[in-house]
Formats: sequence, structure tokens, C-alpha cells
Amino acid sequence: MKKDQIIYDEMRSLSPYYLTLSGIYLVTVTIVCCALGGDLSLPIGAVYGIVLGALNFLLMGKSAQAAVTKQTSKSAQTYMNLMYCLRYLGLFALLTVAALVPFINLITAVIPLFFVRISIMIREILKERAKRSDKKEE
Repeated sequence: MKKDQIIYDEMRSLSPYYLTLSGIYLVTVTIVCCALGGDLSLPIGAVYGIVLGALNFLLMGKSAQAAVTKQTSKSAQTYMNLMYCLRYLGLFALLTVAALVPFINLITAVIPLFFVRISIMIREILKERAKRSDKKEE
């Protein structure tokens, strides 16, 4: 199996949920943008946040996969803690940029950062429902 295959398989299984949430969010933000007289910072912030959330998830997967290859559990834990800090420092820096530039709305950029977590929860709920319905059929 290719080294990054696990990451891409996980992203592929989450992508329908993530894209659906992102699409609904982007349509909603665009409608609000039109209602407020065309403030384009809202949809730009939404797209910015959607991209940040996806990149954050990709980097988290890559760092977890790299931690598995470490010699000891202590070095793996240290590596994951370092990557966690670097990832969140990067997010903080990019969100600071969003707060400082006038063409990105910070609030609409932050909301999509929760979409990966929500997508995972939706996927697990649907898997659990499918298991229950399979058991009822037997």
C-alpha cells in the first residue's frame, strides 16, 4: 500500500460530507451576502475557511502517519505534540491575516474549521444506523 494511501482513503470517505456541508454553507453565505448588499468579504471568508479546514485535516493525517513510523511511543508523542503546535500556530497566523485584510470576513472563515469534525460525526452516525438496520433485517 502506498505511504499516503490511508490519508487519501480517509479524505475520500469524508469528502462527500465535507463538500455537502461546504456547499450548503457557501450557498447560505452567498444569499446573506446578496441580502446585505453584496459584501463579498462573506463568501471570500467562507472559501478561505473551507480551504483552511481541508488543509488542516490533510496535515493532521500526514503528521499522524509520520508519527507511526517513529521508533518509540515517546518520540511519536513528542512529534505529534510538535506538529499539533505548528499546525495551530499556522492556523492562528492565517486567521490573523484574515482578520487584518478587509476582503476576508473572519467569522465566515472560522466556521468551516469545524466542518471536518461535523463530517466525521455525520459519517459515524450514518454508519451506526446502517449497522442497526442490517441487524434488524437478520
